[in-house]
Amino acid sequence: MFVYTKHTIEKMDGLGIEKSDIERAIKEGMKWKEEQTDKWHARHSNIEVVFVKSDTATVIVTTYFAGGEK
Repeated sequence: MFVYTKHTIEKMDGLGIEKSDIERAIKEGMKWKEEQTDKWHARHSNIEVVFVKSDTATVIVTTYFAGGEK
């Protein structure tokens, strides 16, 4: 289950990123974990997603274009 923070929804609206883009990045993209935190990153098709995994949900913290623009 994916949970979207208010911040993430605002970023999605502002950048034109769809939920399907975010979920595709997490499922199919390159992933790495930040050192000494619980945050993960995923990148797919120039979209980067920051998220936190738990046993019950994946919480989407933020999203943006990896190159800074579309």
